[in-house]
Parts: sequence; structure tokens; C-alpha cells
Amino acid sequence: MLTTYRICKTRYAATWFDGEGAYRFGGRWNSPGTRILYTAGSLSLAALEMLVHLNNEEILLAYSFATAEFDENLILSVEDFRTMPENWSASPPLLEIQQIGDEWEREMASVVLKVSTSILPVESNFLINVAHPEFSKVKLGKPQPFTFDKRLYKRE
Repeated sequence: MLTTYRICKTRYAATWFDGEGAYRFGGRWNSPGTRILYTAGSLSLAALEMLVHLNNEEILLAYSFATAEFDENLILSVEDFRTMPENWSASPPLLEIQQIGDEWEREMASVVLKVSTSILPVESNFLINVAHPEFSKVKLGKPQPFTFDKRLYKRE
């Protein structure tokens, strides 16, 4: 079993697995209107993924984390699904990259898609298709409190 991690605002912890944020706002690997769940290969990577999107240390005070576990045979690597452009990690995300995730979700190619993270390209994030028929094979953990170390957002 592979364990992945997601950090979310505690007030949304009851529905951390529904893909609502990706559905409403889109992300690197999906456009708005596509419901997927972003998870990271480690808790520290999940923290980094959260930190790069924040600019106010006050909002780091009320977070939780949860795990998603699944068998490796449920995973499709993005490189096995589509050819990646060289500038896949551009910011803001390229429409071409979002379309890869949209197509993966729509085609139900797998319940989990392994993708490189633009923060640390040698590490991986795992996208979970919450609408996939095999979603029930993903074991969702219960949210637990998560506290960011104050040194991560200390301003002098």
C-alpha cells in the first residue's frame, strides 16, 4: 500500500476528499469543473505544496492533514498516459497540462494518476479521481490536526 497526504483547512476536514477545491478553482493538472483530489507523496511535500500558495502566516493556524492509501496497481503514471511538454511546470499552469488531467479524469483511465510536482520534480503528487468506479479501493484516513512550524513563516 502507498500512503499519500493532503493538508486542508480544518473547517473543511469533514469533506477533505471530495475534490471541491479542484472543481471550483482548477489546479496545475485540471481546469475548473473537473473534480479530482490532489495528494502528495509525503507529509512534508504536502506542506510545501500548501506554503507556495500562501502569503499570510495567519491562515496557517487552522489546518489538518489526512491520508489516502491505495495499492500501487491502481496508479497510472502521467508519462504513460500522455507526452509531457518540456515546460510542464510553468507558472501559472499551462492549459495543455490542465487538459491532461481533465482527459485522464473524463476517460476514467485510472483511479490514481502519478505526476511530478513542480516544487520538487524528483518527488510525486498523486491525483485521485473521486468519480472513478474504483475510488472505493482508496482508503481515506481521518483528519488529524496539523501545525506548521512557525519558522516556516517567520518574518523579520
